[in-house]
Amino acid sequence: MALPSFRPRAASSPDEPPGAPLPIETLLPAASDEAFERFVRLVRHQLSVPVALVTLVSTEEQVFPGAAGLPEPYQSERRTPLSHSFCQHVVASSEPLVVEDARRHPLVRHNLAVPDLHVVAYAGLPLLDADGRVIGSLCAIDSQPRRWTDTDLAVLTDLAGACSSELQLRIMTARAAQAADVAAREWRRTQQLLEERSSVAETLQRAMLPQLPEPDGLELAGRYLPAHSNHRVGGDWFDGFCAADDATVLAIGDTVGHDIAAAADMSQLRTLLRGYAVDRGEVPSETMQRLDRAMVRLPVDAIASIVLARIEPTEPDGSRRLRWTNAGHPPPLLLRPDGAVDVLRTPPDMLVGIDPTRPRRDHATDLPAGSTLLLYTDGLIERRSTGQDIDAGTAALAATLGGLQDLPADAILDRVLAPVRYDREDDIAALAIRVEG
Repeated sequence: MALPSFRPRAASSPDEPPGAPLPIETLLPAASDEAFERFVRLVRHQLSVPVALVTLVSTEEQVFPGAAGLPEPYQSERRTPLSHSFCQHVVASSEPLVVEDARRHPLVRHNLAVPDLHVVAYAGLPLLDADGRVIGSLCAIDSQPRRWTDTDLAVLTDLAGACSSELQLRIMTARAAQAADVAAREWRRTQQLLEERSSVAETLQRAMLPQLPEPDGLELAGRYLPAHSNHRVGGDWFDGFCAADDATVLAIGDTVGHDIAAAADMSQLRTLLRGYAVDRGEVPSETMQRLDRAMVRLPVDAIASIVLARIEPTEPDGSRRLRWTNAGHPPPLLLRPDGAVDVLRTPPDMLVGIDPTRPRRDHATDLPAGSTLLLYTDGLIERRSTGQDIDAGTAALAATLGGLQDLPADAILDRVLAPVRYDREDDIAALAIRVEG
């Protein structure tokens, strides 16, 4: 089979060469990790090999957070010097390495892994970090010569992709924890954040919110407000970016849960959705169905409501065309140039993460010049403590929004969020998009 090409991104510093691995101690220690042990068990089972490894490579050694079948003491110690590493070549080249008989292969025939670890046949696929750099390998090893089949390599490629996703989530969570530490020290020095009591989950959630684009003819503003009640956090999020066909893609969602798991699920869904929507130019329902299928195959254990929308380039009269699909989410609101508000209520499709076989529907409407589209999560309209249901909350929000047509997008968000600024039971995400005219 034709193996995929892995091209690392440029390093963030001129002093750091492209593809340079991060220090091992910042990723995972040389110890067993259950998530990565599952990957090596799958490799052994699917490829029928005696040894499988999840390997992270530094400038001095390699460590194995996932390992099965190594001889002692390597299985217990979970590390070797690079003199015993085939995986270093995967990292150095950023490409898969497939060896049928290491004793005859010019690159590795003198490697000490051959006599000491009984490595004869080897197939290793790159593992990518959150910056797109190759930092290790998911590999299958046999102590006998072996011709690796196309099926073997296809299975290993799929598992390496899923393993990279797990590794990237660990890295982003660790970065969020470091960011939380820095924020806490700054808070103690300046006394400026006394009202905020952020957890690591909230820091991760805020870190995942995007910098909104500035497309011609549109003004975008977004807000995220954590819940006051018990300082809970959840999976509310928004996104906006310019697609390859010049359309503006918008998304808002609410992942079930109020803890760090919900925040992590949110970041995975947002990343998957952004990756699917950025360059395909397809209608929102097709993109959402890709997300449905991906959640089953990876798998992503989450349930969420999402509105995914595309605002297409300007029409001759200055209007825009809005296309959207609704996966169980509150309906968008459209503030018209005359101050009237339309509730874009449609029969919603089911939540994401339940049934990937169910078709989804697209909806469309015009956005006149001078109109504003409002996307929001249910924390803005639902009051469980007072018994206010979503329909009543939607009507109240529409009443608040009415007549604000002359305000910029950011000021509109100030007005609609004012009633819940000091009293909210759930976290809230909101996104306002104004069509200039």
